[in-house]
Amino acid sequence: MHDVIVVGAGAAGLFFAGSLVPGRCRVLLIDHSRKLAEKVRISGGGRCNITNLEGAKLDRYHGQEPRFARQALNAFGPEAFLSQFRRDGLSVHEKHRGQLFCDQGSEAVIRWLDGRAQAAGAKRIMATSVHAVQPDFDDGPCFRIDTDAGVLRSRMLVIATGGPSIPAIGASDWGQRFAQSLGLKLVKPRPALVPLNLQTAWMANAALAGVSLRVRVSLPEDRSAPSFDEDLLFTHRGLSGPAILQISSYWAEGQTLELRWAPKALSRGFAEHWVKHKAAQRLSLERMLGGADPELAMPKRFLQQRLGSLGAQLPDLSTTIDQWPDRAIRQLGDLFERDRLQPTGTEGWKKAEVAAGGVDVSELDPRSMQSLKYPGLFFIGEVVDITGWLGGYNFQWAWASAWSAARAISAILEGYLNERG
Repeated sequence: MHDVIVVGAGAAGLFFAGSLVPGRCRVLLIDHSRKLAEKVRISGGGRCNITNLEGAKLDRYHGQEPRFARQALNAFGPEAFLSQFRRDGLSVHEKHRGQLFCDQGSEAVIRWLDGRAQAAGAKRIMATSVHAVQPDFDDGPCFRIDTDAGVLRSRMLVIATGGPSIPAIGASDWGQRFAQSLGLKLVKPRPALVPLNLQTAWMANAALAGVSLRVRVSLPEDRSAPSFDEDLLFTHRGLSGPAILQISSYWAEGQTLELRWAPKALSRGFAEHWVKHKAAQRLSLERMLGGADPELAMPKRFLQQRLGSLGAQLPDLSTTIDQWPDRAIRQLGDLFERDRLQPTGTEGWKKAEVAAGGVDVSELDPRSMQSLKYPGLFFIGEVVDITGWLGGYNFQWAWASAWSAARAISAILEGYLNERG
């Protein structure tokens, strides 16, 4: 009989095991993959974006009820995580907007997570699938777990299996399906932080593939969703880059994207200013936005494709602005300030960094991550319907939810051990 079995030896599962009181309980981690913590390994191109300085801010997380995450994030925020990380000799650097990367790389993070788990006394078995789980509460909480390694029994069961994003590294929706099999409510998982597909004439034949520029992207049909000022990257299939990955977590099929091209270069209402001072605008649009003014520089290929698609509606790009009709300048302003694009879908699980959706948080205690219906059953990390922004937020949720579950289980088991003497 184990005290705790953890299904999933990724970021959340390993951090949970390493956060238990060392030597006080029998802990076993089970994972169907042969390799440990593959999502950690590939994170940040091998550098691992382990957290974000603003990782405790609730508005950086979404789900049906993101306020559920408040207690875990407040109890164990980025500073708490970093104090443990640095204490063990690892260091970080900030790359962009609070994103913290491990100086020693992803492999060092995996070794650290594994070392913490082993120091706490946790054992693990890899390349082992779980076939069935049967709760048994006749004589206190107990779970019978049928695996490739035989039938195992445990007082507590922690589900840290993540979601189905990036199936090439072994990711699956096992945890969500298991929760549903117990009758727990589930928010249907969908790809998040994922490129969007787009079919439009001015992007035909991958004419802009590889071109990037700064944009502000929003969802005009969902004003509750945030807007993002980030880089956009044109791909062979549509749109990617940080701006698109961020908004994809909020985008739903059928919704339109609103893009403001070069939001920091072109002031709001620039077209009316150009109309008013048109006589002084002696540069062509091609020169003005193509690099004559570095603050206004936009990729020439983008200008040719996007504006060229309007044909005779706009003057030639080589025509100086003072020769443009007022109507054409205002039309340009509408395009650059409120361009509308209609994605046809996402690139799916194979390109999604995380899964949105998961176990409905109404089924869990926010202080401990324990099931309200099944004592001794806990869900942590990505398997839960809490999804963070791009930039270390999903790892921070993994650490915080794992810490909350570890504290709760340590207290439960300590009480049991004291009773047992």
